Amino acid sequence: MKQKQRQKSANGWELFTRADGGLSCENSDLSPDDTDRIEELLKPLFLEKIKELHVHVSYDNWSGVFIDTLPGFKSKKADKLIKDIYTFLADTD
Repeated sequence: MKQKQRQKSANGWELFTRADGGLSCENSDLSPDDTDRIEELLKPLFLEKIKELHVHVSYDNWSGVFIDTLPGFKSKKADKLIKDIYTFLADTD
């Protein structure tokens, strides 16, 4: 089954495949001020893996708050983590 290019949750989180084939999770409805809040929300469940797989939470004008791998660290394990984070955030109010 071919992976969808883009999935969007009811609360605005999107999971999509980047041009390099890696996954990214983003919410364009959020502001730069939300970045720290999202990091804190993820810490209890994902902090160890986020550090290990070089995943980060950041912000830009086009994506809003996004969760992605740092350049040069794309991997299947990181993609699975980003997908798990998307699932968690999609179910969070």
